[in-house]
Amino acid sequence: MTGTLEGRVALVTGGRGGTGRAVSQRFADEGAHVYAADLSDGGTVGEDPAAGEFLRFDVTSEDEVIAGIAAIESTRGRLDIVVNAAGVEMETTIEETTLEDWNRIFAINVTGTFLTCKHALPLLRQSAHASIVNFGSYDGFIADPKLAAYCATKGAVHALTRAMA
Repeated sequence: MTGTLEGRVALVTGGRGGTGRAVSQRFADEGAHVYAADLSDGGTVGEDPAAGEFLRFDVTSEDEVIAGIAAIESTRGRLDIVVNAAGVEMETTIEETTLEDWNRIFAINVTGTFLTCKHALPLLRQSAHASIVNFGSYDGFIADPKLAAYCATKGAVHALTRAMA
């Protein structure tokens, strides 16, 4: 590894699963201290136990997002990178999608991205190397009738990201 992220502090939502876990491990391997935020905590990120940790963090709860970022600030005093990788997908048409499912996927994919960015920005603004990476999808640009709600959420994440930029 190159050590490109040596000394940086990163928060990765969805850090226990799939893409989020891979990003967390790679960032740790590149020298960052990683907070892999997810619905469960405990354990380490990457091969070096000092390179990161799991942080209990439900992206749909504003109180938990605030508390998680406050914990990072009190422990590390900084935050340089936020990666919003938490997300879910449902393979249903709009007619098959229940309001409960619609609200759940928006809460995780869109509201979670919004809350994490909103509450991380004050700490990120103190970093000379601040970055936010929001995971969208090509499904946010194209239409897939079996992914109606998912496509809508990823389109919303793309628009939110452009508005923040």
